[in-house]
Amino acid sequence: MSEQARARSSHRLRSYAAGLVWALALATPAAVMSSSVAQVPVPPLPPGTPVPPGAPPTPDDPPAGEDPPAPPPEAAPSKLSPFPVVVVAGRQGERSTKVSELSVRGPRKARVVVRCLGKRCPLRRTAAAIPQSKRLRVRKAQRVYRAGLVLEIRVTGADRVGKYTKVRFRGGRTPARTDACLQPGASKPSACQ
Repeated sequence: MSEQARARSSHRLRSYAAGLVWALALATPAAVMSSSVAQVPVPPLPPGTPVPPGAPPTPDDPPAGEDPPAPPPEAAPSKLSPFPVVVVAGRQGERSTKVSELSVRGPRKARVVVRCLGKRCPLRRTAAAIPQSKRLRVRKAQRVYRAGLVLEIRVTGADRVGKYTKVRFRGGRTPARTDACLQPGASKPSACQ
């Protein structure tokens, strides 16, 4: 082989090796970077932090296009147990009604409030707790009520669904009675479930 051919061949080998080293030098940082990214754990974002667009989803994220699951519904409060029974008995007149008995049966310590609504009420308000016998007779409410007056009886207990009874007195007819439930802390009655 001539001296010139050897020089050319050696030059080619050197330039090929230099190109190979250059290609390896370019490829190595990318490979190292990709392996280091895969191995470094990404800390989770605090709740409520907006996720930047294009960020990979976390295992807790809902699939794209779906709403997050709704929180579980709160348990409904339980009723007073035993649930109160309100007894209103009396004698009907032409223009008034005489209430001869107003009693409440229910759990011990439940609070009973009786109110009269309207003009010339014989009783404005009285309150008492159901005794150990679980029966309360509200003697103060046993009076004569003119037509048009309304008697409200509320039986409540701590964090429990209570009882609401409304008696509307009517002339010459038996009183109209409405029974409903009282949710804990509510002032207005609602239908019993």
